[in-house]
Parts: sequence; C-alpha cells; structure tokens
Amino acid sequence: MKGVPSASVGVKISEWYDAVNQFDVKTAVKLKRQVEELLEQMEEDQNVLIYYQLMKFRHDLAMNYLFPSEASKPLEKWEYLKKSEGKGQKLTRLMEYYANFFDGMNHFAEGDYINAIKSYRQAEKKLNRVVDKIEQAEFFYKMAEVYYHMKQTQVSLYYVNLAYDIYKKQDTYIVRSIQCLTVIAGNYIDLLAYEKALPYLKKALLNAEEFNNKPMITKGLLNVGCCYNAMDEKTVAIAYFRRAIKVGKETDAKELTQAYYELALLHFKQDEKIEGQEFYEKALESAHHYKDDLFLFLLKFLKVLFIESANRSDVLESLNNLKNSRGYPYLEELALVAAEFYTRKERMADSVFFYEEMVLAQKQIQRGDFLYET
Repeated sequence: MKGVPSASVGVKISEWYDAVNQFDVKTAVKLKRQVEELLEQMEEDQNVLIYYQLMKFRHDLAMNYLFPSEASKPLEKWEYLKKSEGKGQKLTRLMEYYANFFDGMNHFAEGDYINAIKSYRQAEKKLNRVVDKIEQAEFFYKMAEVYYHMKQTQVSLYYVNLAYDIYKKQDTYIVRSIQCLTVIAGNYIDLLAYEKALPYLKKALLNAEEFNNKPMITKGLLNVGCCYNAMDEKTVAIAYFRRAIKVGKETDAKELTQAYYELALLHFKQDEKIEGQEFYEKALESAHHYKDDLFLFLLKFLKVLFIESANRSDVLESLNNLKNSRGYPYLEELALVAAEFYTRKERMADSVFFYEEMVLAQKQIQRGDFLYET
C-alpha cells in the first residue's frame, strides 16, 4: 500500500541535492538509495517524479565527474559546471523551485502555514522555469490552499482561480477541479457570502457524483451541509450531514469525524443535549480511530462547555491547543459559540470575555500577513 506523503519524499530529495552539491559522496549515495525506496511506497505525484529525475541527472553527473569510468572521458571542471547548471542556470533554478515547493508542502502538512508560505514564495520566484501548465496549476492550488487556511481570502481566491482556469480544461484532472471549486466556496464562506458559495459547493458535489468518487461525495455532502448550517437552515443541514455519514461509512472516510462533530455542535447549540451527546460520543470514537488531534481538541471544548460545568477557566483552557496558525480559525469560531452560550445563560461577563477572545483570535489570523512577508 502506497502511503508515504509526497512532500516528505520531496524534502528527502532536497537533502540529497545538498549532499551532491557538497560532493559528499557517502551521504549522497545513501540518500539516493533512501529516496528510491520511498518512491516505491509514495502516493502518486508527478512533480516528485520530475524532481527525482532532475536530481538523478545531477547525481550521475557528479559521480561521473568525481569517478570517471574507463569507458568515459573524464570531465573537466568547466564541462561539469556547464552541464550541471544547465543553459543559463535553468536546471539549477528548476531544482531550487522544486526544493522550495516541497519544503512548503511539508510545512503545510505539519500545520506550519507561515513557513509554508515563506517556502512557496521562494518557489514562486523560480516558477517561470516551470513550463508545464498542469505543474503551474498545482503550484497555484497549493498557494490558494495555504492562504485559505490562513483566512487570507482575497489572495486565496486569486490563486485558486488561476489553478481552476487550467484544471477545468483537462478531463483527467476532475479531482483537482472539484477541490478548486471547494476552495473558492470556502473563501466565500469566510467572507460570509454563503449564497455565493453554495453554487460552487453544489457543482463540486455534482461533479463528484458524476465521477462516482465516494470519498469526494462524502466531502461534498459535508461541505454543502456546513454551508446550509451557516445560513441557519438547520433542517437542510442535518439532512446533508446524515447523507454524508451514510456515504462515508461505505469507505470508512475520515470525514465521518467532522460530520458527527457538526451534528453534535448543531444539537448542543439548540439545547438538544441528548442528541448532542449522542453525536459527541460518535465523533470522539471516530477522532480516536483516525488519531485526529485537531478534532480531539475541538471535542474537548464541546465536552467542557455543553456536557460538564461550563466553567469559564475550564472552557478557556480547552482552547489553548488551538492557539497556533492552524488552530486560530477554529478558536475564533468556538469563542463565538461560547459567547453565545453564555448570553443564553445570562452570564454576560463570561459572554463578553469570550467575545474578546474571538476578537483576539481574529487579530492573530490577520497578523499572519506580516509574519510571512519576505
């Protein structure tokens, strides 16, 4: 089963690249072997394979320069440099593009969005060396993805539309087209433009159904449900969440955790404690099953606020694990949930306190603009 993340393989190739550039033969040979073993287990990613081929050329060239075989003429230093750099240093710049691109992907996978953006921006400086339109679209999508998570909606919309314009013309990239539609919608949701987001989500769901991709159908149903929930159409939202659970069970989709969580939160907010606790328990079991730390943090908040004492200090403590670039958007949402909860309970001092926590989270998200300037 292939499950090694492509980003981690890309980072390993970058280490190999550094070793070759330093003529560290022992390390270079060792890393080459490790990379080739990882490629056998890696999820499919054409960009990594291109990066590998470029790196293999550099490696073989360096080995031939250092240890010429009897059948080949020893390379002069100027010949080696000319071949390794490529015409006008195009090869080196393309290698640097991939090194930064995969470094960014690796940071993103770890939830380190600020450093992901820094790496992606360095890659963008070399993007003109990437000729293939699909590879360009992949870069644009990754930029849109990380900016979306950082709530930089306008920037994310700019990049995702660049990506979508390329992908929608390619029948073989239907999955990426669906993902682009979802990111476009997600940005509109962040702008509270739910009516504008809904058609994109429904189009993504329709495409997933036509493609008969069960995991993407599950995600699509969940996304449409979340949009209707935000529009305060609770009955419609519940129907979509339940459909997502039904389809998700067929493939043991990890999105089941979120579907259960959304239903738990929805019922708790409507003071339907029995239903809320039922879905809370299912979400908790699912989160443990998939080892999903983020949802375990979110569920801890639900437990403290809606099931236990709702003590202010305990609720605040349950949000501590969300005080990072990945977690602040969730903290913003849950601080509002707490504020509204305390308002209903006529605990106005606690309500005001969590409204202030929500504003602080918003400020931290906005500060991201300055933290990743380069």
